[in-house]
Amino acid sequence: MKYLPNLLIVDDSKENLLLLENVIKTIKVNLIQAISGEEALEKTRGVELALAIIDVRMPGMSGYELAVKMNEERSGDKVPVIFLTASNINEIEVFNGYTSGAVDFIIKPANYPILLRKINVFLELFEQKQTIIEEAALLKKSSAELSKTHSALKKSEEKFKSYIENAPDGIFVADESGRYVEVNEAATRITGYSKDELLKMSVSDITPEESLEVGLNQFRKMVINGVSKADLLFKHKNGTKRWWTVESVKLTEKRFLGFTKDITDRKKSEEELKSSLDQLHHLTQYIEKVREDERLAISRELHDDLGQALTAVKIDLGIIRQNSSDSEMELKINKVSSLVSETIKKVQRLTSQLRPEIIDDLGLEAAIDWYTKEYSQRNKIDVFLDLDPKIDITPDASLTIFRIVQESLTNIVRHSEATRVNIGLGKTCGHINLSISDNGIGIAENEIKSKKSFGIISMKERAISLGGNFEIYRGSGCGTVIKLSLPLNKKTSNENSYL
Repeated sequence: MKYLPNLLIVDDSKENLLLLENVIKTIKVNLIQAISGEEALEKTRGVELALAIIDVRMPGMSGYELAVKMNEERSGDKVPVIFLTASNINEIEVFNGYTSGAVDFIIKPANYPILLRKINVFLELFEQKQTIIEEAALLKKSSAELSKTHSALKKSEEKFKSYIENAPDGIFVADESGRYVEVNEAATRITGYSKDELLKMSVSDITPEESLEVGLNQFRKMVINGVSKADLLFKHKNGTKRWWTVESVKLTEKRFLGFTKDITDRKKSEEELKSSLDQLHHLTQYIEKVREDERLAISRELHDDLGQALTAVKIDLGIIRQNSSDSEMELKINKVSSLVSETIKKVQRLTSQLRPEIIDDLGLEAAIDWYTKEYSQRNKIDVFLDLDPKIDITPDASLTIFRIVQESLTNIVRHSEATRVNIGLGKTCGHINLSISDNGIGIAENEIKSKKSFGIISMKERAISLGGNFEIYRGSGCGTVIKLSLPLNKKTSNENSYL
């Protein structure tokens, strides 16, 4: 809150004081009145005055004496004084008045409009003086804060430089053209160049051609988003090409900060791991192909050799029964014949499970329909199918889907305690989509991730071998959900094989 300026009026006549008060009441000031010099000094001690209007001739202490004593106590804050005098004054009195602090003289009776204008002028001067004082104080405070900020900034800069120099990662500061303007010691160790050499180079000087496009894209990304991160090749001073990870931020429109770390060894390990995984995938595919080939061979041997032999035995038993007249012998032959018939059925079922020829003869939809009907009868689990018959599926994909259906239904019987299974097969956006869900207890997270869940691992590998994706997870309500997505009509290296 801004306080009103203090205005002192001193006159030994109370009537004159009242008259001055009535004149000055139109002005916003804090008015201090006194009828003697002594009272005036007492009331104004320690008080800042904007102006004093003092009667020259007062009993005891004159106006001049009051002005001198009042300003003696104010070393740097002299009070401007307007003297009131009842008669014309001589030059000596004028001299004494100005020496004691006068700024003007007004002859009584005063012209009050003129007095008011003069008072307003001095109040404006006082207001300007206060403004200057306040601004000077603020300037002094700002200067102190600026000095403090400058000191803190200097310390921060020294600390920042110390961090940059001692940071384990390479640090580069580049301008808008890509030229390096600051690098640290770690940057020289990573690149093999000295600091002086790097400060004469730009980003493009140590970026091989095969990484230039990626590097430019990352720079554009940083300009737009303010940050970027990428793994890039760089040229070491010894001529080799190495990998580093670069995290960059935009400091200003013309300054960019980059943190780098040599990741060549990690990249080599990743490549070796990727190569090992590729070999493992190929080995898995080969093993699955061998298994399918063995299944086909066993299926054919069961069908062609054992199946035909059992059929011949059944025919011979029929001939023996017709030529036998012994009723007891006939009963034994019938029992053996029934046993052979059951064995033939088991052989047929084993043959179909090993290699369901119905896939090749009638298609995947018919094979799933046949298998799920037998499955439902054996295990008392209802299976509901929603299969799109219009999908053109390659032999590889057909067999993969059928095997995943087989494995899934086997797991449901063993672990889920389900009473219902839903199987859907359709196509969307160039992909074949298979979904299998049940209403059982649901698979646990640790079972999904377990390295001993060979059935799940096998299904995933089958999907990967055809460039597809396999998912298994616990349903939102209950049960387990399996989803398989395969590229539609994608040819593979195993096309037309039995994998």
